[in-house]
Amino acid sequence: MDERVRLGSQRLVLKAKVLTCLLLMGLALFAVSLPAHSELARKSPGKGVHFYSVQPEDVKASRDCSVYVPAYSHIYLSENSQVPLAVTLSVRNINPDKRLIIKAVDYFNTTGQKVDSLIKGWFALAPMATASFVIEQQDLSGGAGANFIVQWATDDDAQEPLIEAVMAGYRGTKGLSFSSRSVKLRPCL
Repeated sequence: MDERVRLGSQRLVLKAKVLTCLLLMGLALFAVSLPAHSELARKSPGKGVHFYSVQPEDVKASRDCSVYVPAYSHIYLSENSQVPLAVTLSVRNINPDKRLIIKAVDYFNTTGQKVDSLIKGWFALAPMATASFVIEQQDLSGGAGANFIVQWATDDDAQEPLIEAVMAGYRGTKGLSFSSRSVKLRPCL
């Protein structure tokens, strides 16, 4: 009887190892088959039915706004120690029935120099949709005082979008994450 119990438990251990290997292989295949979204997201956040190019002459928006969004490509733990951070700029259209026009998304560094324009041309963001722009964790060009300027337009009776930057990074076994919200540069026109 003891021999059958021992063989049974060995079979269970072997089955568990095989299942674990199959699961890990499946996850590896899944990860390999995904496109490198971060490069698409930085220049163009997954164009599709929710985020699409529009011609300025086709846009009839009555309110035009610019917002400033603070961001951090790294933060200091001490004078000589910094942690690099990935930055996700999230533009959320909180209107259930009106599109949002995104006219420009510009990324600036600590000294105020424009590092990059993250979109070329104007884009419409569908009702209740979100556009995300990613600055990779290894890209320290923005510095501790990085920021975005987002120019957007919509109708007078539409809600203003929720625009924020989410920063995340890690050092050793400790993870850091925090967010910052946009502020208007001037009253909407």
